[in-house]
Amino acid sequence: MKIEELISGKNDRQTIEFAGVSLPIAALRRFMDDGYTHMKPYQTEKTFSMWGKTCTGCFTQEEIVNRS
Repeated sequence: MKIEELISGKNDRQTIEFAGVSLPIAALRRFMDDGYTHMKPYQTEKTFSMWGKTCTGCFTQEEIVNRS
């Protein structure tokens, strides 16, 4: 899923529910600023894979929330 589509029309003080997890819009915008464009949940591992043209990573909910 494209991160831009997830956060479209929302402000930085809001959160979204994605794969049963609440994520802050501000944190997702920071990931986009770092070059990440897509994200995929892995519910079994409770992680999110994120990638872009020049970056890739796997993050927990806590790691994402800490970026806000």
